[in-house]
Amino acid sequence: MTIEQATSILGQFATWFTLIIVFLTLREMEKQRKASQKPELIITNISLHGYYKDDDDMHIISQWSNIQINDNKTDIIKGPKIFIYNIGAGAAKEIKIKWDFDIQGTIKHIQDYSYHNSIPIIVSTHNNFLHIETKDRKVVINVKLESNPEYAYLMPASITSQGLEVHLPWTFMELLSILVFIGKHQLDKKSNDGSVVQLEDSFFEFPTLHCGLSYLDIGGEKYSKKFDVTVTMFAIRTFEKEFNSTKPAFNGMVEFKER
Repeated sequence: MTIEQATSILGQFATWFTLIIVFLTLREMEKQRKASQKPELIITNISLHGYYKDDDDMHIISQWSNIQINDNKTDIIKGPKIFIYNIGAGAAKEIKIKWDFDIQGTIKHIQDYSYHNSIPIIVSTHNNFLHIETKDRKVVINVKLESNPEYAYLMPASITSQGLEVHLPWTFMELLSILVFIGKHQLDKKSNDGSVVQLEDSFFEFPTLHCGLSYLDIGGEKYSKKFDVTVTMFAIRTFEKEFNSTKPAFNGMVEFKER
């Protein structure tokens, strides 16, 4: 092999080596660019408080809030809210939330228990609405089954600490009220039997709510997350003769666990 041939081969190797370095550099720059615009959405756990209505003879929780109320009940009317934050480096856009749980199984459980225990509560679905009715039609509730809100964008928490405030689905909350009532009814029945009752015996079993979260980054790449949402009860209060409607009847927590 002549010196000229050897020099040519070394030159080709140098060219290929340079091309590889350039390629790796560009790929790393692309990764950094994507990382700089990647959003990362999280959902934080919240406290949950339930309240009896002043004129409710059946003592079913009818108002919920994620903050404990003292004197005024304005925030109860607005309903319990969760908070979504963007801890990523880039903005999220076209944010879609999909709620889902075993609504038919939950309704059947309520129907069966109400029938066997002569509780005057009627729960059914019709024309994409949840219908709840109590004795003498004193309480009639109609709630749309679907609750899939959408939001235009969410900036990173490094730019703004303002997260998205999203209401928990009213269908779930209305059925949760009935399930708490059923749990309390079971607890009262067992107490009347003279047996020792502890909350650990768990009469208060609530369905798992599922939350699907999808969104895009500014480059149009799609991301998705799924959460299992559980409600844990810490304390329950019975309806008292000296009733204070601003005192919570239910204290608990809503927890989000990413799958």
